[in-house]
Amino acid sequence: MAVEDSNDPINGGSGAVVPTNTNVERVEKTNVDKLQDFIKYVEERVVDLTNLEIKTIVGDFDVDVDEKVSLRRDNDYKLMNSRINLIDGDITTHISKELVSDEYEWMRNFHAHKEEKGHEIIQGNIQAIASLIDLFRELNSEK
Repeated sequence: MAVEDSNDPINGGSGAVVPTNTNVERVEKTNVDKLQDFIKYVEERVVDLTNLEIKTIVGDFDVDVDEKVSLRRDNDYKLMNSRINLIDGDITTHISKELVSDEYEWMRNFHAHKEEKGHEIIQGNIQAIASLIDLFRELNSEK
């Protein structure tokens, strides 16, 4: 019984010889493919770039390997949490009522400073991503 060659032009193939014993598991991508993959990656994560969350916690809590914070139920803690939507400009802040007193003014100032730094970091990240996309495009147009 003859084995049909699926690459034979008679069977609809291209006629190209495809080696089967090269141990090559991956074909190197072109710069265009890499740029498209990068842009897709950024598009999928753009929501992460539009929301900034800042938490300031005083008290007992646990942090796991993914940096998720778990507050210990039977312990006393104070919390300030701000969520900022950088597109809409909406800011929501939750503050434990004890933190409104003069005693915790330092903490409110610290939290506000972190919000400012967060804005700067996000703005820098967006500029860096735009620069990388421009660089990829420039390198591609030179080829």
